[in-house]
Amino acid sequence: MKRSWIQLTILTAVLSAAACDKENDDLVTPLSVEQFPQVVVLSDEGDGGLEDEDAFSVKITLADRVDTSGKELGGKVVPLKEAVTVNFKVTDFKGFSKLSDYIKGAEAFYEIDDCTTSADEGIDIPLQFDVNTGIGTVTFPAGVEELEIEFEVDEDIFDDNIFNTKKRELTIQLTGGGNAQVQVNKTAEFTYQVQDDEGIYGEWELDHTDPVAFAKFKQLFGLINEDIKNLQVADVKEITLEYEFEEIKAVVVLKATEQVDDCGKIKTENKVIEVEAEIEDLDDDKTEGDIEFGETLELDNGRFKEYVYAGSFKIVANKLTLELEGELDDDKTGTVILTLEK
Repeated sequence: MKRSWIQLTILTAVLSAAACDKENDDLVTPLSVEQFPQVVVLSDEGDGGLEDEDAFSVKITLADRVDTSGKELGGKVVPLKEAVTVNFKVTDFKGFSKLSDYIKGAEAFYEIDDCTTSADEGIDIPLQFDVNTGIGTVTFPAGVEELEIEFEVDEDIFDDNIFNTKKRELTIQLTGGGNAQVQVNKTAEFTYQVQDDEGIYGEWELDHTDPVAFAKFKQLFGLINEDIKNLQVADVKEITLEYEFEEIKAVVVLKATEQVDDCGKIKTENKVIEVEAEIEDLDDDKTEGDIEFGETLELDNGRFKEYVYAGSFKIVANKLTLELEGELDDDKTGTVILTLEK
């Protein structure tokens, strides 16, 4: 029996629908970005401070999420809709026998703006911390992008006049908490290092009134900074090199002043020229050794170039001698020797 074209069309449609239903059985509807759990993470891998510091802090944040608006290509932090409890622990420490000998307590806060924290506003962040076991819990509030836990420490326990070669440090790790909507990253670690100011860490001052020393400083750092290159002795109040955790700063304090708005208070401050670079190599467990630091420099034309300073250092009493050569593409300073004092 012949089928009419209408019957054939209906049959084809039925068969096609059946085939589609069969294929759809194997399909999984993808989750939207909002359906994936938020992730609480440590915001940094480490930090350091000098022996006489009375506190240090670790920051906890949220992993970036895809910006569905397309405004942030690299993603953005989306605050939690509900507060969650996060567990943490000091998992390891070196250089002292009992954790309670060093850490005295802890408190948590978050930044409201550049001038105000939750503590300033009397907002209490629930936190419990046992200085004996190193175990703690803290509440990560809703509507907040980053939470900071500050640990009060004994500023006298390491502050001596001896250069210490053994490590003084501790490690903090998130250990749990969260819920079905908020997961906690338990694999990352934050390490805080106590840095010895009898070694290279801390602030060293250059005698800028010495014409030779001043000329050498300009030769070295004028390679990457036009303002330093054009300095005159009469312009300068103070020049220091500051060695910090994984970073070095060359700071030139000028005699010229400017008005600065400091959270609503107008202050008169000296103008400053500052150069920051990342430390790539440093024998910080010795009073002499190798050093290398550098950074990516943005030029006036919008291009980027990398510079590097490499050489050696030697500390005798309160004097630091640096022997460095700077390089920016094909431009080199040649070997420059600087002497600074603490």
